[in-house]
Amino acid sequence: MRDLVRGYAAAVLDGAGPDTGRIVSELGSFGAALVHFDALRQVLTDATVAPASRRAVVVDLLGGRDSARTVALLGFTAHYEHASELAPSVAALVGLAEQVAAAPGADLVEPPAGRSAARERLRGYADRVFEELDDAAVDRVGDEMFALSRLLDRTESLRHVLADTDVPYRARAAVLEDLLAGRAAPATLRLARYVLRNGRTRDPVGTFEWLVELAARERGMRLAEVRSAVELDTAELARLATALGRLVARRVTVRVVVDPTVVGGLLVSVGDLVIDGTVRLRLERLRDVLALSS
Repeated sequence: MRDLVRGYAAAVLDGAGPDTGRIVSELGSFGAALVHFDALRQVLTDATVAPASRRAVVVDLLGGRDSARTVALLGFTAHYEHASELAPSVAALVGLAEQVAAAPGADLVEPPAGRSAARERLRGYADRVFEELDDAAVDRVGDEMFALSRLLDRTESLRHVLADTDVPYRARAAVLEDLLAGRAAPATLRLARYVLRNGRTRDPVGTFEWLVELAARERGMRLAEVRSAVELDTAELARLATALGRLVARRVTVRVVVDPTVVGGLLVSVGDLVIDGTVRLRLERLRDVLALSS
């Protein structure tokens, strides 16, 4: 399982409470479906199918039937897991959910990991937390993470306690909770606690600064810039916002830029996701093919 998916799964399962047993069952059913239904397996494990399309297939298939947490988790996994590793990843998710179900209310501490893997887990965890927030709440989390990083930077004793893995996680989490109680949003506390659970806390200042960057990037994920040769009417904008929201699992605001060079179709960018459905792109590809054949 990719560390990115593991982190996202941890955030989905945190606080699931009595729903955890249902999630275990639904994940198991989906894993069985991958084994028994060739058409589904072929689509979701085909690396030539766009990741966003694989996610859309899962959301369409499970939406309205499985719990929202399960749909979000499997959709994210279909999008970001290596296509060939989807079935083993789902099996690993079942095992992770079973661990959480067996210890209700307990924070599962992640196994030790290198810097890159730990960052990937944290990025996945943050991605899920941010999904649940509106723009103002994301802004607040970013501001609070920045304030926390500055506090740690100038308070060596506090930084040392939070970074010392010889101190039990529960004790370090209690220090963090006392520090943030009544001063920070629940989402900020969730992210801060996961930093301590994530198996690598040698540089808490740098880690919290990195979370500030993720919050800033998240705000960009919620704005879709659409380039079109013509203006779009209200109904078209609404349909486009809904479709893009399903692809990125966010509430999306669409901003249209009329650009005659597009010729036809749409050029869409949402954060790092770019969808080029323009006539210009098709003409350029045709020109490249003709150049190769001449």
